[in-house]
Amino acid sequence: MLEQSPSPTPSPTAVDDEPPDRIDLEMALEAAPEQEDEGYERKKLGLFFWLAVVWLIGLVLASIGADLLPLKAPNQTFAGTARNGPSGEHLFGNDNIGHDVFSRTIYGARKSLGIAFTAQIIGFVVGGTIGLIAGFYRRRIEGILTGGIDILLAFPALILALIMALFLAETEIPVLRTLAGSETRALIWALGVLSIPTIARITRAGVLVNSEREYVLAAHTLGARNLRVMTREILPNVLPAMLAFSLIGVSFLIIVEAALAFLGLGDLNTPSWGVMINFGRQNLEEAPHAVFFPALFMFLTVLSINYVGDRIRQYMDVRESAL
Repeated sequence: MLEQSPSPTPSPTAVDDEPPDRIDLEMALEAAPEQEDEGYERKKLGLFFWLAVVWLIGLVLASIGADLLPLKAPNQTFAGTARNGPSGEHLFGNDNIGHDVFSRTIYGARKSLGIAFTAQIIGFVVGGTIGLIAGFYRRRIEGILTGGIDILLAFPALILALIMALFLAETEIPVLRTLAGSETRALIWALGVLSIPTIARITRAGVLVNSEREYVLAAHTLGARNLRVMTREILPNVLPAMLAFSLIGVSFLIIVEAALAFLGLGDLNTPSWGVMINFGRQNLEEAPHAVFFPALFMFLTVLSINYVGDRIRQYMDVRESAL
C-alpha cells in the first residue's frame, strides 16, 4: 500500500519576509507627512506677525504720504484749543500751544523712522563690512577690528550717542562738518556709529561658522579669490541673520532718538515722537494726551519691529537647521 506523503507546508517566514530596503522605504514614506507637517507648523509666522507687519506698513505709508493726506499742518496752531482733549475736529487733541497732536504724531513718525532706518543702514554697511573681514581673515586683522568694536561696546549706548551727536554738531573739522551739516544729520551719524558693533559681531559670528563649510572649502580648492568667496559664498548665507538683527536694531535706535530728543538734542522745530514727549511733559497733568499718543505710537512700533525681527530670525534658524 502506497503511503501518501504529506504536502509541504509553507514556511511562515517565506510569506512574511520582505526585503529590508522595501521595509525601510515604506517606513520613510509613512513618516514623511508627519515630519512635513511638523516642519510646516514650526515655520508658520502667526497672526500677530502679520498684524505687526500691517501696522508697520500702514505707519510707513502714512508718514511718507503725510503731505497727501487730509492732515493739518504739524506746526499750525489753533486759537483757543491749547491743551484740549480729543474731539471730532482734533482726533488726538491739542498740545500746550494748540498744535494738532494727531497730525504731529504722523509727521513725527516720518522723522523718527527716517532717522532710525538711515542710521541702521549706515551701521549695516560699515558693521557688516567689518564683521565680514574680521571673520574671514582672522589673526591680526581680526584682533584689530574686534578691539575697536569692544571699545565702542564699552561705552553706555546713550552716553556714546550723546557725545557723538554733540561733537558732530559742534565740530569745526571740515570733513566731519560736511558729513554732519545739520543737527539731524549729526544725530543720524551718531546713531549709525552706535549700531555698528552689534552688526559687526553678528556678521563675524556667521562668517566664522560658514567659512568652515564644504562649499567654502570647495571654492578655495577651485582657486576662487578671497573677495569672491566672501561675497558669493559666505555673505548670502550670513545676510538673513544680519537683516533680522538690523530690523531689531531699528527699534533700539527709535528709542535712543526719542531719548536724545527728550533731552533737547536735535532739531526741535521738526516734530518727532521724542520732541512731542519733551514738549508735552511740561503740562502732563493738564494735557496727558499730548504725551500719551506719541508714546503709544512709539510703543506699538517698537513692539511690532521687535516681534517681526524676532519671528524672521526664528524662521531663518528653522530653515538653516533643516539643511
